[in-house]
Amino acid sequence: MNTFTKSLKTIGIAAAFAGASMVASLPATAQSLSDILNRVQQDSQELSQENQQRLEEFRRARADQAAAMEQARGELNAANATGNALSAQFDAYQAQINELDAQLQEQAGDFGQLVGEFRAVVGEVQPLMRESLASFDYPGRYEALSEVAEAVALPTREELDRLPKAILREMIAQSEVKTFTAPVAMGGDDVSVQDVEVTRVGTFIAATNNDAGFVTIERDGSGDFFLQKLQRQPGGRFRSAFRSLINADGGQTMTVPFDPNRGELFKIEGDKPGLAERVNQGGTIGYIVIGLLIFGLAVALYKIITLFFMGNAIRATAKTKQAGDGNPLARVFEAYETNKNADLETLELKLDEQILRESPKIERFNDIIKVLAAVAPLMGLLGTVIGMIITFTAITNFGAGDPKLMAGGISVALMTTVLGLVAAIPLLLTHALAAAMARGNQQILDEQAAGLVAERAERGGAA
Repeated sequence: MNTFTKSLKTIGIAAAFAGASMVASLPATAQSLSDILNRVQQDSQELSQENQQRLEEFRRARADQAAAMEQARGELNAANATGNALSAQFDAYQAQINELDAQLQEQAGDFGQLVGEFRAVVGEVQPLMRESLASFDYPGRYEALSEVAEAVALPTREELDRLPKAILREMIAQSEVKTFTAPVAMGGDDVSVQDVEVTRVGTFIAATNNDAGFVTIERDGSGDFFLQKLQRQPGGRFRSAFRSLINADGGQTMTVPFDPNRGELFKIEGDKPGLAERVNQGGTIGYIVIGLLIFGLAVALYKIITLFFMGNAIRATAKTKQAGDGNPLARVFEAYETNKNADLETLELKLDEQILRESPKIERFNDIIKVLAAVAPLMGLLGTVIGMIITFTAITNFGAGDPKLMAGGISVALMTTVLGLVAAIPLLLTHALAAAMARGNQQILDEQAAGLVAERAERGGAA
């Protein structure tokens, strides 16, 4: 780059002098060309010196690289020699190990076969012990067996005795009802692990002593097993029975729930939706049906109570024959007293007129109860249709491969039907009771009115 720059300078100077020569005199031009020639010779000498310097630097660098290469080759040869020596030593050690192993197998004889059987049985028994409730009561059993089964050296007699002792301990644990302290992971919002007292029945079910909360055996990401309290416990009768076992005296015979799947059946039982969850599955239609039921029962209860007191008052008035306005029969007697001087036909018409006035009061609200009893199942049917629409929409969008996607619509369909029937049955029964009481009261009015007319007819139509 420096050489190129100097050449450009030289050419530029030459061009400048050439331009100046067109306007200068002949002696001045000759002097300028001489200067240019000197300058070019000087630049050539400087360029030659720089090239010679770079050549010397390149030769020194090549010598350094050659020396480094020779040193690296020496180190490589030394490393290869060391590797060959170590490889030969490894082969010698491996041959010695094989020879010693052959001697060990020959000397072990039947004992080696026994160890093989021991390890095979440990492989079958160990997973069962790891998932047993007894392992939390007697920790370290399967770890001790694994230590013996995975050891390279032949086990001792005491180490071999660990297997039958562990199996015997498991058999005894299956018949025990025992309380012990163990770390339990609390379910739900409480994610802490607490050391609590746990009562187990054999190796099948266990529950905490403080609240009879059932626990199951779970497995974490690292493969270790731990006890975890069920987030949703089964019904109260299961826990009540187990609480009785916890508080029972020694030697007492108790009946307790049994789960051969180590708590899995209790987990399924606890996951069953409760009454409130069932009602929520009915959705808006379900709440409307419940509202109809509550309103209808309130009206029916009010009507039954009023008819009951009305009937008592009517029967009391039927005995005393006292006219007045306290109850329908008293008002009928009042109408009789008012028109007792009229002819028989007029008196009969007046009494019928008064009974017709009292009938709507006696029959009031009965039709509302009847209508609600008819509307409730219809609302349930409407919810059923809506639920099936939701189900078929889910099938259309996601297919029928996952039943959980259809569970919501099916729940709406079934629960609204159930709620409609649950609302209709008591409403029909209360309507029938209220209607029967109303007919009884009205029948008393008809009987008493007919009696008054008959008495008047027996007296020959006289007042």
